[in-house]
Amino acid sequence: MTNKDNGLEYLVLQAVANDFEEFEMIVGEIAKWTNGYQAAPDRRQIEQALMTAIAGEDIKAYEPREGHRQLVATQADPRKIHSLWFYITEQGKSRMQRLEALEHEAESK
Repeated sequence: MTNKDNGLEYLVLQAVANDFEEFEMIVGEIAKWTNGYQAAPDRRQIEQALMTAIAGEDIKAYEPREGHRQLVATQADPRKIHSLWFYITEQGKSRMQRLEALEHEAESK
């Protein structure tokens, strides 16, 4: 990516782009994608990027109910981030596409 923050922002959006994901799955996916390519961000950095994306309405947080059979939209709380599920919004999909375009543009220069 063109800078470290955009790179992590893109990875967090990508991690939740296709399905509801728990925090541990997001961390695992990012670690897998960055393995051997760049230093993987630590859990705290991923948590901060996730909370920033939620505050910017690019990702929505969900809380499991009824024995994890139902997910209900909720406010993200950093203290309970590990028990929530996350999914990208339409706005987040657009943001992810813009970040991807910036990357391709930077690579072509």
